[in-house]
Amino acid sequence: MKFSEFFTAPFIRSFAIRIGIFIGILTTLFSGWKMGILIGAVSVLVISLILPVLFYFAFLPYVRMKQKFARPFLFDEPVRFTVKKGTVGGFFIITEKTLVFLSKECTSQTLELSRDEVKSVSLGKDLTVDIYLNNTQFIRVFSGACDEIMEILRTNGWNTVE
Repeated sequence: MKFSEFFTAPFIRSFAIRIGIFIGILTTLFSGWKMGILIGAVSVLVISLILPVLFYFAFLPYVRMKQKFARPFLFDEPVRFTVKKGTVGGFFIITEKTLVFLSKECTSQTLELSRDEVKSVSLGKDLTVDIYLNNTQFIRVFSGACDEIMEILRTNGWNTVE
């Protein structure tokens, strides 16, 4: 994402408004409604300015990692996914021929899977997508955009299972 896109991102605005309302209500309980509105509004403004900067710098290393993969990206979003020792955060990228996992939390920071390496992909429970490599190994992707991921894979000829 570009730096300016972080300031208009709906999840950041929504989060800032919710936290501002919460802080405003707490302040109202102790200092009155005028002070609660003022403190709540100021906290929304401050959070709306600080969070985009923090997210931009957190995602900056991934921008450099993405430069070595073929464009265009059909899907490029931050997700959580499983590895041998648990779950890690990173990015999931779908291109026409490969699925790419990027994470700064793993020793191997990139995993690129071709169509031949992926046996099937299925929609799991509770906002997950399961990518089966064989009968015993799979990668579970945790994302709010599971339906979008499945639709992209389905329309581009990946082996998807309902």
